[in-house]
Amino acid sequence: MHGFVDEVRDGRVAGWCTAPRVVVSRNGEPLITLRCDGERPDVAATGVAADAGVGFQAALRLTSGDIVRVTSEGGWPLRHSPWCYLAEQDREGLPAAVAWHHPEYADIAALHRRVPFVRFRPLFGRLGQVSAVLLVCAGEKRPRVARLAVPRREARRLTRLHHELLEPAGVACAGLREVLACQALGSEPLGVGRRRVLVFDVAAGTPLDQYGAGWENWLPAVANELSRLVALGATQGRWRRWRLAGSKPSLMGRLLREALGDALRLRDGVSESRFLGWLVMTLLRLPRVLSHGDLHRENVMVDAATGGITLIDWDRAGYLPLGFDLALLMRGLPGEKAERLTGGSRAQRLGVVGFSYLFQRLDRPGFVGSQQARALQRRCRELAGALSTQAE
Repeated sequence: MHGFVDEVRDGRVAGWCTAPRVVVSRNGEPLITLRCDGERPDVAATGVAADAGVGFQAALRLTSGDIVRVTSEGGWPLRHSPWCYLAEQDREGLPAAVAWHHPEYADIAALHRRVPFVRFRPLFGRLGQVSAVLLVCAGEKRPRVARLAVPRREARRLTRLHHELLEPAGVACAGLREVLACQALGSEPLGVGRRRVLVFDVAAGTPLDQYGAGWENWLPAVANELSRLVALGATQGRWRRWRLAGSKPSLMGRLLREALGDALRLRDGVSESRFLGWLVMTLLRLPRVLSHGDLHRENVMVDAATGGITLIDWDRAGYLPLGFDLALLMRGLPGEKAERLTGGSRAQRLGVVGFSYLFQRLDRPGFVGSQQARALQRRCRELAGALSTQAE
């Protein structure tokens, strides 16, 4: 299933989805089920949808601070869902008083006792819940970002990662300012010291995802940071590598498990299944390097004024096959273009092309068995063969 929320404003919600219907909710309460049958030729032109009848729209009354979620009937969120509606006067953030009365902002209201902010903006995790908050504090020029309800073990790992590795080495990451112990957050009694709030500096700039055409011009800067990360990871011993491993499920692991499952089920034919089995094993044999682990374009902040970049959200950092970070960053580009933009060693290009193939299987209906799919399969085997010859 693919889908996107294009617009949320007072009076209207609109977007598209390849599922037959979507469910629109406001502040956790389902409001309406919509059919996805409106004409969207722009979506069909990209190849994401088989036909143009995937659009939806509806009237929707909102007040500033309302959280709108659009999901499939099975509960899968569309991209850009949830969406926090902000009225014009609240573009810089909601007044702190809103947190005290909103059903989804209880954790933020509890944080006010430790960090007396005047305005805030909720930020959402992958499951669609409020997982972080942008805080504007009186007398401070720059806002902060607070990660909410972080398990104590995960907080210790992220603190080590930032204070002992990333920040001393000058890796382009947002600085970790402080770690707060929270007695309770929201209505759930978590117990003293069992959860933490991590407070980070706000990265300057705009997410790379919002640059539109021309975002590829920033790839060399991101690739340089990833090269620095790989070199830094190579200096760490085995014990330290284990300590840096996160508790969150790896996106790479999930991607490979799904591909291997397809191979075992013979869902797309014997030829495709054999290739998937070979590709999964080949990617798993690539060198493991210190990686961001969740490097989609929303996690790259670009400051056009200074030419600098900042990588944010290091929750899934760990040692992953070479090329995974770049493949995720370039997700949506044709595999041959991704390889051309990557450069570097054969192993890195194999990782980028191989993971790009797996992403395109998920993202593009009709990709399996297409001419482009066959070309990428051949390129994966060529790169793998060259690596084997080089090793001999």
